[in-house]
Amino acid sequence: MSARPAPGARIASAFAGRLLGQGPGEWIAPVLARALPGAGLVLLCALVAAGLGLAAPMVTKALIDQGIMARDMGALLHWAAVSFAVGLGSVGLGMVSGMLHLRASARMLADLRGVVLGAALARDPLLPDLPLGESVARIDGDSAEIQRFAFDSVLVAVNAVFRLAGGTVLMLLLDWRLALLPVLAAPVELAFLSWARDGTNSRAEEAREMRGVLGSHMTESLATLGALRAYGAGGRRRAAFDGMQTQQVGVLARQRMWSEMVGAVSQMISALTRSAVLLVGGWLVIRGDWPIGTLVAFLAYATMMSGPLRNLLGLYHAQAKARVALDRLSGVIGAAAPLEAGASCPLRPQELEFEDAAAPDGGHAPVSCTLRAGERVLIDGPSGIGKSRLMALLNGGAPRAGGHVRIDGRDAAEMSLASRALAITHLAQRPVILRGTLAENLRLGAPEAPDVALWNALAVADLADWAAARGGLDTALGETGSALSGGLRQRIALARALLRPSGVFIFDESFSEIDAAACRRILTRIDAAHGERLRIFIAHAGPAREGAFTQTIVLSEAAPLRRNSLGDMPYQRAKARENAVWSE
Repeated sequence: MSARPAPGARIASAFAGRLLGQGPGEWIAPVLARALPGAGLVLLCALVAAGLGLAAPMVTKALIDQGIMARDMGALLHWAAVSFAVGLGSVGLGMVSGMLHLRASARMLADLRGVVLGAALARDPLLPDLPLGESVARIDGDSAEIQRFAFDSVLVAVNAVFRLAGGTVLMLLLDWRLALLPVLAAPVELAFLSWARDGTNSRAEEAREMRGVLGSHMTESLATLGALRAYGAGGRRRAAFDGMQTQQVGVLARQRMWSEMVGAVSQMISALTRSAVLLVGGWLVIRGDWPIGTLVAFLAYATMMSGPLRNLLGLYHAQAKARVALDRLSGVIGAAAPLEAGASCPLRPQELEFEDAAAPDGGHAPVSCTLRAGERVLIDGPSGIGKSRLMALLNGGAPRAGGHVRIDGRDAAEMSLASRALAITHLAQRPVILRGTLAENLRLGAPEAPDVALWNALAVADLADWAAARGGLDTALGETGSALSGGLRQRIALARALLRPSGVFIFDESFSEIDAAACRRILTRIDAAHGERLRIFIAHAGPAREGAFTQTIVLSEAAPLRRNSLGDMPYQRAKARENAVWSE
């Protein structure tokens, strides 16, 4: 029998289902459950403050009727002191509540952003990439929208219900007939806001999409600054950005105009209600049926009721915006790949087998070959034929267009992405350098590596003297390594890759910007230090194509011949379609 969910989990699931439209098993409910304790503490303070706020008009009524109108100085002093105490309590509770609110809501936002960022970092490599600016807009802006609604709506809703109920009871005690005026106005405002909900929803979605477009344009422009300068395209890029900003201003103006119109109608209904209360209540005072203090208190409650009512009805519109944001965030969450799902890939595979395998969009004929531990293999062929994509089949970085890819006799697709990434290091031509120290960059794939291992990797990559002449392992590297040459960036990436315990290294144009002499030294050291591992090279030119290769696999559009290093034609299996030129 399954365990009954904790109360907090049940509350979070109900909130996620009824207000955000997500089922109890979906991702937002655990985030809400973790935020509930903090929200509960803030709510307690808010309810006590609301109680003091409800008491204030009654205290004012007593001060006027029992003190001022009765000309009783003792009563005046007494109720003035009570009024001061109530006000002081409200101020103190407001300060405490504000600080508690800040801490609890900030923690929820941090939790929410962390969940979404984690999903973005685990995005399925087989799905199209989400533009960087759009990803940032979702993680930042949409997360904040959800946090505001999910956290603040609980406080606002409960506080508003408390104030509405308390204010209604107190108005009924003062005069039940006049209390009907605010009650009758509520359905009118509710009907209007219900009608306006669809418009609010569509304008919120339009504004968020435009924000994502702008974010993507800015991020892409900054990421390609060097190329834009080289082509003198900065001005054109700026002009395009200005055009997008003009569109955004129009979108925001339409959204603001709609919001102002909706708010104006609500305020008009509230103003009419207050005017009616003031007119009828004033008439009762003139007739002598009411003391002046009762009119003041009733008017205060009538005015006070419009705020909570508008907050409750405003949540209806905030819900529409939150659901738009939640849909966008769910797109990020849903695209995350289950990195740990599947069988474990051997850390040091002994055999990789391609059987009639093909990568999509590559244009090469299906490939059949077997690569073994300790071999040195060259993947050759014209640009765009699909060399990188074919190798990406091994670690799940590309979908398989046909055939089979096996690791130690087992289908690679059955193995988890995380274990394949650890066993097979695919080092691309454009290295990733993060802002931080040299040690932090080197430990990106081997966080537990000791300093001595880092220095050994730097020595293999011909970087030990360069690092020692600067700050050693504490050498500061800028964002993307912009202050480094292309060759230095590639050598840092090589050192980082060689720190990993992988049994397979794929060097995908990884030496293209390293000078020939340094490249030959590095290749010799790699062969000496890692000769027991499978080393696969993709290179169009340079020393990376030199030396003895156990196999050379040439991808082509047609099925080519197969040969060994002596030029002999080896035996070809009758049932196998050989699609690569190779040597062994």
